[in-house]
Amino acid sequence: MIKLTEDISIQKLTAADQPELLELMREIYIPSYKHIWSDSGDWYLDQMYNPDAFQKDLDNPKSHYYYVLYEGWKIGILKYSYPESPTLIDFPNSLHLHRIYISKEYQGKGVAAQLMKRVESIARERGLKYMWLEVMDTQLQAQRFYRKMGFEWIFTYHLDYKKLLPKYRGIQILRKSLT
Repeated sequence: MIKLTEDISIQKLTAADQPELLELMREIYIPSYKHIWSDSGDWYLDQMYNPDAFQKDLDNPKSHYYYVLYEGWKIGILKYSYPESPTLIDFPNSLHLHRIYISKEYQGKGVAAQLMKRVESIARERGLKYMWLEVMDTQLQAQRFYRKMGFEWIFTYHLDYKKLLPKYRGIQILRKSLT
């Protein structure tokens, strides 16, 4: 357990956490994103959080995967990896912020800002030049948050997930310089 503030901490995930992680993501992801999927998001959750995919994430030495806790309650997840560059554009010596998901009832309490502060600190300690992430072009609230955290738009592409409704396929790559 790593304490970030008095109330916020992160806990490294293990293989034994997969069933609970999947259940937590059903509680967090589906209410927020079911409108973008033809099947309410079940296909996506199965792709990202099935036992094999989860184990592959855990086995990747570049990957760092955590539960986010608020006053001891599991309220979300954090996943990042380094060094990792986007497939479409080369950002050498970069940290990729894969996922920050926080339960709606805990949004607005500064949790995501503390997670960003932690991840940026790790990137700087490792001497990385950039942090980058992907955000849906329809997720304006998330875009505002990331811009507030110092990220800038670099590139937009379209995601080809079969169950993702066409109008939600736009993905922006945002990057923050650490030098």
